[in-house]
Amino acid sequence: MRKAIVTGATGFIGRFMVRELIKQDVEVYAVVRECSRNLSSIQGMPVHVIACDLAHMADLPERIPERDIDAIFHMAWQGVSNEDAKNAEIQLENVWASLALIDAAHVMGVRTFVGAGSLHEAEALEELNAEKPISNPGYMYKSAKLAAHMMGKAKAGSYGMRFFWPLINTYGEEEHSPRLINTVIRKIYKGEVPALSDGEQIYDFVHVSDVAYAMYLIAEKGVDGANYVIGSGDAKPLKEFLKVVGQVANRLKGNTEVPLGFGQITSNVVCLPKKVFDIGKLQNDTGFIPRMPFEEGIQKTAEWIMEADHDHGQCGG
Repeated sequence: MRKAIVTGATGFIGRFMVRELIKQDVEVYAVVRECSRNLSSIQGMPVHVIACDLAHMADLPERIPERDIDAIFHMAWQGVSNEDAKNAEIQLENVWASLALIDAAHVMGVRTFVGAGSLHEAEALEELNAEKPISNPGYMYKSAKLAAHMMGKAKAGSYGMRFFWPLINTYGEEEHSPRLINTVIRKIYKGEVPALSDGEQIYDFVHVSDVAYAMYLIAEKGVDGANYVIGSGDAKPLKEFLKVVGQVANRLKGNTEVPLGFGQITSNVVCLPKKVFDIGKLQNDTGFIPRMPFEEGIQKTAEWIMEADHDHGQCGG
């Protein structure tokens, strides 16, 4: 791979994707929002910055005249958490943008498309097949990711384009969102007990740097159409991961003993079979081996959150 496009290049996964590609000596075209407020995250990097909103992905062939680009890494997605994750209109716009990007890739002669899937897609299918009402408004995000995956695979296939949409559940430093690990860390820093499920459901987390590395390997060595999962290879009950998060956060807070509120949440808990988290196919096809141990990744994440929130006056005393 000599040249690649990264959409959402200033986002959480996007900036790590850019760094990994640079490390691999790939020339990068970093696609960012018009008037992006996060350009500082890639400033100083040897990249071509291309301003293009999600709604205008069809214009990308005009904004990037080169026709020798090997791959597109589609990391851009609006509404991963908070109220936008519940907004059907925003989530459908993400689906349309993903499909328009595949069309644009075809016009540009790009042969490989790698999107950022989510293990929430597997949860969406479990909820759909449970034959009971769905009361979780966050299902809008889950189902939109699944729709973009399925429709994107069909569209790319019709063009003869290699298509990958690996499922991930990532964490790491430099993410401001209120997703689970970040929320647990912030609650402990504030001296508050985080409300959690009983934590018995099987889960997995993978550090964002490993996600970027795996996506690079998938683009290089992946078998076209394969349904990969990027993970740690050590799926286990959620509570086992969260206990580590609690221990690290309490230690960094000054050896406090803020407990975890296991069992306080009983609704919208989805249990996936362990086989969903299997990374064997990814390892066999690409040689991927996770490089970031979970406790070390949590240490980095917690230190970053403590510093970032302190700078913004959000950290507990």
